[in-house]
Amino acid sequence: MDRFWLYMLCYNEELMLPFTLDYYSRFAERIFVWDNMSTDSSPDICKRYPNVTVKRFNTGGFVKDKVFQRIKNTAWKKARRKARYVGVIDTDEIVYHREGLDSLLDQAYEAKAGIVRQQNAYTVYSADVTRPANDFALSPENTSILCGPSGGKVSIFSPELREINYKPGAHRFEPKGKNLSEFVGGLWFHYSHVLGAEIMAKKYEDRMARLSRENKRHQWGRHYALKYDELVEHMSQGTVPLSDIL
Repeated sequence: MDRFWLYMLCYNEELMLPFTLDYYSRFAERIFVWDNMSTDSSPDICKRYPNVTVKRFNTGGFVKDKVFQRIKNTAWKKARRKARYVGVIDTDEIVYHREGLDSLLDQAYEAKAGIVRQQNAYTVYSADVTRPANDFALSPENTSILCGPSGGKVSIFSPELREINYKPGAHRFEPKGKNLSEFVGGLWFHYSHVLGAEIMAKKYEDRMARLSRENKRHQWGRHYALKYDELVEHMSQGTVPLSDIL
C-alpha cells in the first residue's frame, strides 16, 4: 500500500505549479491534478512529472465552487485500500513538517489516526509585496517571503473515511466514518499571496469576472473583489519571517 496520494485543483497556475509539484512529488506516490481547462502551460508542466495524472474538467469558463466542492469530496475515494492517506488541496497549499511530510504521515499512521491536522496555519507573502518572491522555499534562511495568520484547512485524511464533507471553500468539513481520531503535527501554508499584489490583482479580476450565478448568490469567492491597493494593504499582514516559524 502506498503512503500518500494527492488530489489538487488547478486553473492557470503555471507560476505556482512547479513549486507545488516539486514539493509534493518527494512524498506522494501519485498526484492527480484536476485541471479546470487551463489556458496557460499548467497541463504541460504536469507532464514533466511521471507520478502526475491530469484530469481535465470543464465549468464553461465559470468559477463554480459547487463543482470544486464535489471533486474534493469524491475524487479521493478511489484511493481506498491503495493509500494510507490522501491530501486534497488547491495549488497554493502546502502541508509542511520539519522532518518531512513522510515522517508526519508515518507518525499519524502509527497513531492510527483518521485525520491529520496541522498545529498552526500561515499565509505566505512576498517580502516585496508587489512582486513575486525570489524564492518560494520553506527554509529559515529564505528572506524573500514573510508570513501572517491564516485560518487553515484540514487537507490530509485516511481514504477509509466514508465522507469528508467539505463545504464550499473547504475551510469547513463534517467527516463521517468509523475512525475520526486526529493526529496533530506540522504546519499548513497558504501560498496565495507569494506572487505579489500585481499578479494577484490580475488573477482576482479574472476570477471575479467569471463567478457563476450560484457563487454570486452565496457570495462564494467574494474576496476576489479586492483591488490592487486593497491587496497591498492586506499583504502588510505578512510580517513574520520564516526563521521565527520553522
